[in-house]
Amino acid sequence: MPHRLYLPEDPVTGTRIDLDRERAHYLTRVLRLRRDEALIVFDGAGRAWSATLADAGARSATLAIGALQADEPPPAPAIHLVQALLKGGAMDTVIQKAVELGATDLWLLQAERSNVPGGERAERKRAHWQRVIESAAEQCGALHLTRLHPACGLDELLARPPAPNMLLLDPGAPLLPVDLPRADVALLVGPEGGWSDAERAACEAAGVRPVGLGTRVLRAETAPLAALAALRHGWGWG
Repeated sequence: MPHRLYLPEDPVTGTRIDLDRERAHYLTRVLRLRRDEALIVFDGAGRAWSATLADAGARSATLAIGALQADEPPPAPAIHLVQALLKGGAMDTVIQKAVELGATDLWLLQAERSNVPGGERAERKRAHWQRVIESAAEQCGALHLTRLHPACGLDELLARPPAPNMLLLDPGAPLLPVDLPRADVALLVGPEGGWSDAERAACEAAGVRPVGLGTRVLRAETAPLAALAALRHGWGWG
């Protein structure tokens, strides 16, 4: 199967694109592609093209863009993962796997018990997390990039809910149903320390439905992935 590369440059059939140093290094040093080898490029908005590595050097590479191979509409229904900020590599893991599991949107939440500062730190990490999304999409075959939204607080999120159906993942709550209607949904997942009583009360007042994943205590980076997989399975992975 050809390797895949995300290209934000809006590829056009019959043109050539000079890659930046990072992407050139990825193709020639990491993937070890050679001149005239084929690959697939995609724009993150549903379209994919065939391409060949027309030229490759130590620090540069050029792609020849071929025919359009796919033009897909945005995935529906939308799945919004509202993830409280986590420490260290746990956040990278959640983002990477959420892309693989079909989350269409990722909202970064500064919860009361988040062990990492939000605001400026989250904004500094945005470029890194965006690249995690792009890399995961390249690996899993997605044609639409998961949208990364700025960090916000719970009150701000509840004032402008991302989806009409809102689920609060909370230990001890009734099990997440596997027969939820196929409609846009937002899944709110807390930090390592869990939700505070005030946050639970705010969600209840806003009509957010609490759901759980059984009796086992899952790590903060495991719970959202288990919930996303259960949700997608209930929808037949469509």
